[in-house]
Amino acid sequence: MSKTRRPRRLINRYAGSRLYDVESRTYVPVERRKELRGEGFEVVVREVETGRYVTEEVLRPGLDG
Repeated sequence: MSKTRRPRRLINRYAGSRLYDVESRTYVPVERRKELRGEGFEVVVREVETGRYVTEEVLRPGLDG
């Protein structure tokens, strides 16, 4: 039985913790991150300055409402 993967949505984190959705070319408020996850996207957050993936830091339960 194969497991289907959720589509990914790349979010770049800039200085000051601003989050930018690469696909829609807009800054992403907390509400939109919740919507993306609710729509079935796997949200992946990458820190622009270091190239490091920081998804767990940014999307920890409780931090996004």
